Amino acid sequence: MTPGKINTCIDKDWLAAHPDFLIQVSKVKHPTDRAHPYPPGSGPPGQTCGTCAKLCERHFSKTYFKCHVLMKFWTAGPGTDIRKKDPACLCWEPRIDKVELVSTLTRHRPGQFPAQESPMYRRLRRR
Repeated sequence: MTPGKINTCIDKDWLAAHPDFLIQVSKVKHPTDRAHPYPPGSGPPGQTCGTCAKLCERHFSKTYFKCHVLMKFWTAGPGTDIRKKDPACLCWEPRIDKVELVSTLTRHRPGQFPAQESPMYRRLRRR
């Protein structure tokens, strides 16, 4: 072994035939888009994040829009903010804007059910 030279067991002919082997692929610890659970545009065509049921609004001095699916990963910065005009992702669900309340309290006829008294009311009535 000569001083100053490194002895390797890698075949130089093989390296010459495979030059992309030495290009190191950097591993990303988190995806670059941390605001959307799936890539934007992977959802139904023509839909946006603004029409999704999972759109959340955070009201501070300004209003910030975030995806409820990624609530666990929200930050106080712009990294998890979404735009309402972004194309919808696979998590898209239709938003229900109008909810009709149905009451079942008035569906009975008078006298159909016996009047219910609380035990405390009966105790006070006995005295």
